Amino acid sequence: MKKRLKTYDVKISDSLFNPEDRDQLKVRKAHYRKGKSGRNLYKVYLYLEGNDVPFIKKATYTLHQSFNNRVRVIERRPQNPYCKLVLWTWGLFYVKIELEDINGQRLELNHFLTYGEQIKKGEINWEVQF
Repeated sequence: MKKRLKTYDVKISDSLFNPEDRDQLKVRKAHYRKGKSGRNLYKVYLYLEGNDVPFIKKATYTLHQSFNNRVRVIERRPQNPYCKLVLWTWGLFYVKIELEDINGQRLELNHFLTYGEQIKKGEINWEVQF
């Protein structure tokens, strides 16, 4: 008998806006700063979405090789219910994510950053962060 694999309604998302700030009536701001190279660095939020997020124990994000400390482990906690990771970046790249559920089972996902689409739309209230 084949073992049935558990599937989850969970996806990885990224945004220039904090996912916990979902008040559509409020003016949402995005942040940027100048990096050492002179390029704009954008504050990007990586996070989990979906009905089964409460069954996820932790997310391990593996970032582009140009990052120091490129493997980041984020445990799901009441203060961080979406396993949110905040990073400063100038480019778009693939992120490998390993999810561990509350029973210890693991699932690997890949996500290509999409925050560039938000920049192209141009409907952003920018705030410089130093």
